[in-house]
Amino acid sequence: MTSGGVLRQTVVACSVLSVAVAVVASASGHLGLGLGMAAGLMLGSANGYLIQGLLNRGTPFVAASLLRILFFSSLVLIAALTMRGSAWTVALGIGLAQLVMVLAGVRSGLRR
Repeated sequence: MTSGGVLRQTVVACSVLSVAVAVVASASGHLGLGLGMAAGLMLGSANGYLIQGLLNRGTPFVAASLLRILFFSSLVLIAALTMRGSAWTVALGIGLAQLVMVLAGVRSGLRR
């Protein structure tokens, strides 16, 4: 499986997780928290495509990493300004998306 396969699996898994989180949070009366986590999952799932695009353009790895850190930090700061108390859920969702990507990569590696 190529990195594209891992990235595709990550986006699909994060999409399913984001819908599940939003539904469970809505049913439990915490829609704002669920939507923040779902948004973070979807944003975080794009991280792999972002790094791949930057590296394909010849961006040095360190510069690409710094750009991604700035990008995701900016998103969390924007969420903090708009969502106030539940902004931490966006950061948590981004982190969970990274965990999903690692699990997809490990799963791919174990298949070989």
